[in-house]
Amino acid sequence: MDKNEYGKRMILKERIGYNYLKYLLTGVFSVVLVMGYAQEEEKKQEEKRQSSEQQDENQPAIIESLDVVREYRPILADAIKMRRTPDMSFDRQSLEIELRKIAAARYFAKNKFKQAYYSTVLEQHADASQNNIDNYRMGYLAYQAHEYERAVSLMKKMTASDAFYQSSLITLGHIALETGDKQGASNAFAQASKLDFDPILKVDGLFNYAKILYELDSVPAALKITQEYIAQKSMDRDLEIRETETEETLSADILLGTSNFHAGVSLLEMLDNREREADIIYQKATYYRGLEFYNERAFENSISMFMRSEKFTFDAEMAALATYWKAEAMYEVRKYGEAVDNFSRFLRLPAARNTDVYNYANYGLAYAAFRNNSFGVAAEYFERFMSLEGSSMEDKVRYDVIARLGDSYLAVRNYGRANQYYDELINGKAPNQDYALFQRGILHGLQGDNETKLSIMRSVIEQFPNSNYADDVAFEIPYTYFTEGHYDIAIEGLQKMIEQYPRSSYVPRALMTIGLVQYNKNETEVAKATFQKVIEEHTATAEAVQAMRSIENIYLDQGDTTGYINYATNVNVSALSPAEQDNMAFQVANSLFSRGAYGAAVEAINAYFDKFSKPRQEKHARYIRGVSLYHSGRPKEALHDLNIILNDWTSQYTENTLLTVSALYLDLEEYNEAIVHLKKLELTSEYKERYGYAVTNLMKCYFEIGDLGQAAKYSMLVKTYDEATEEEIAMAHLYDARLMLQEGNVEPAMQELSLAAQKSQKAVGAEARYRLGQLQYENKQYDKAEKTAFDVINSMGSPDYWVAKSFILLADAYAGKGDKFQAKSTLESVIENYEGDDDVIPLAKERIKKLNGK
Repeated sequence: MDKNEYGKRMILKERIGYNYLKYLLTGVFSVVLVMGYAQEEEKKQEEKRQSSEQQDENQPAIIESLDVVREYRPILADAIKMRRTPDMSFDRQSLEIELRKIAAARYFAKNKFKQAYYSTVLEQHADASQNNIDNYRMGYLAYQAHEYERAVSLMKKMTASDAFYQSSLITLGHIALETGDKQGASNAFAQASKLDFDPILKVDGLFNYAKILYELDSVPAALKITQEYIAQKSMDRDLEIRETETEETLSADILLGTSNFHAGVSLLEMLDNREREADIIYQKATYYRGLEFYNERAFENSISMFMRSEKFTFDAEMAALATYWKAEAMYEVRKYGEAVDNFSRFLRLPAARNTDVYNYANYGLAYAAFRNNSFGVAAEYFERFMSLEGSSMEDKVRYDVIARLGDSYLAVRNYGRANQYYDELINGKAPNQDYALFQRGILHGLQGDNETKLSIMRSVIEQFPNSNYADDVAFEIPYTYFTEGHYDIAIEGLQKMIEQYPRSSYVPRALMTIGLVQYNKNETEVAKATFQKVIEEHTATAEAVQAMRSIENIYLDQGDTTGYINYATNVNVSALSPAEQDNMAFQVANSLFSRGAYGAAVEAINAYFDKFSKPRQEKHARYIRGVSLYHSGRPKEALHDLNIILNDWTSQYTENTLLTVSALYLDLEEYNEAIVHLKKLELTSEYKERYGYAVTNLMKCYFEIGDLGQAAKYSMLVKTYDEATEEEIAMAHLYDARLMLQEGNVEPAMQELSLAAQKSQKAVGAEARYRLGQLQYENKQYDKAEKTAFDVINSMGSPDYWVAKSFILLADAYAGKGDKFQAKSTLESVIENYEGDDDVIPLAKERIKKLNGK
């Protein structure tokens, strides 16, 4: 084997240079414009419908060339679902009375009858009649001693002239209660409540009067008196700020008469083991509270109420309606999938057919499915709604449903059915016939008939010069030329569209298309300026994000990473909030990091930290910079950021940071530090997917620091770990062999090396074969050593280091067999071709020196 042949064997892998291709014309330039304006998920609701609804943009298809293929998306700006208003005509008064009964029962159960008192009255009314004072004092003492007849006798001698008389009435009421005379108690408390000598006694009298009336089953009268009591009780108090609601405060709110059912629902939910009657009221209260929330547009709150109400079926129709309005509310908060499920559930309920919203559930389900991109389901239920509603449907709704049917069938590529519905609008001269005509043009384009498409698009403007879709057409016509490769016509049309409709939502998309064509014509700087215009004038659009990526590609094509970072972090984006500006600067680094441009990512993160003193994405930024520094061959610098992450609270970056730091210390051969971080990966249950990596490298670390017992322990853990990879098991066999060699057990070591070589065709296998060949050489088995060396050399999975070491082993085998020329030639080829900076070249030179010295 000559020197040149050895040189060829040294180059085992093709060294691929990753030159930046023109991403704008290949797969990396994924612009939003490929979707086409008729395919956009959201079209300027503010301009067309003054509606605030917005949709997430679709992820664009990646273009492989200028032959752009677009997926159809309906124009959702034209699709506005009719919002229904719940029927609130119900017997509110009856429900409120029922709630007050429950509240009164709970309120009185929590509060005892108010007692009369003596000393406080004397302090506040010292000028009272002495006769009243004396009789009350003696009568009150008799009452406390349960001498009721004497107490009554003394108190009846009092005159109705002061607070002592008012207090005696409350005492007489208590005596009547304790002797079983509830009516007498009622009369006494009623009298006390009507006197104004002492405001506190008056309020206490009101409470006792209300409570005794309730016990006498005079509920309406009790509720009226209770309201008066609560109102007077709070009259002289400042407004109370409650931190928490209690049964008592909620009961008081209900008894006073609240404007909605909040207090009633909250009180009922506090009751343990509610009885059936209370559950019946709870079903009603939660349903009507849900309707109140719905009318207030507090849709999330209404969903919560409807979910509680529908669990009860005392009123089956109400339970069904709770499900219906829950579905409507879910539509309003854009939970379209859940709305579909709940409309479907409503339609299956037997009681649903008795409601006046039954057919509107078909309509709601259809629209929810339409918004959820389930166009086949949408078509089915729009059809059902049409057939059941018939001639009673409002024209506005009917025209909208027909348009949506056309869109749905177009989306599922049933072009014949779609055309039927668009024709119905056009032939019936519906208010939205311009939309139908436009969609018919789109339909022909999707079928590959661009000539007819362009003709129809022009007719939209000719027939409807004031159409809401004029700018749509103005964009679609030149864009169609763009997709056909007629770039000059396309640019001319797009520029005209921008001039004619400068406020159109399609301006940034038109600019993106123009920029693409300019770049294709090698007008790189002009294209860059166009993309910069998108960013600076249309900052908040999806196209601005794509424009930034395009600019990134241009700068990197030119090898000007620094120029890109300077532009991206200093571009005038005053239209963005501080948070959005922070994110924009951060995404520059994140994009570079994701494509493996680590040096540039470090530079971008530095610029990010320089620009924002309190960066919002500091932890993620430190992770990117730390990992990028590690991959850039600057491990010591990397540790600063990585350790900050590890010393902070556990985050989504902790696991990967532990992996990076472990690998970093392994590379630096600082095995004790590596062990610290690998142990965290081993012992933390959240990182169980890293367990195999952790125990395998712990085995290596303990071996390298000379702790052979721990190395053997971890080798066994690797071999018995069910999810260990073949490579990890191979490494365990390799280190078992090295452990055995430490003890002089050559034969079993060779067996372990053979097992490692069988399981791995990568680095571990290459090292195992090399070490096996080395043992064969030491045993003077030169032919076997030669064969083993060639096994490593000829394996495409072998790293250059072990290939080079195997060439040196091969030279040793040749020398052992007396072929000094072949040995020297092999060593020279290693020296000439090997590029690594390690022990290979010095070892080869040492071998040649020995050969020359023989």
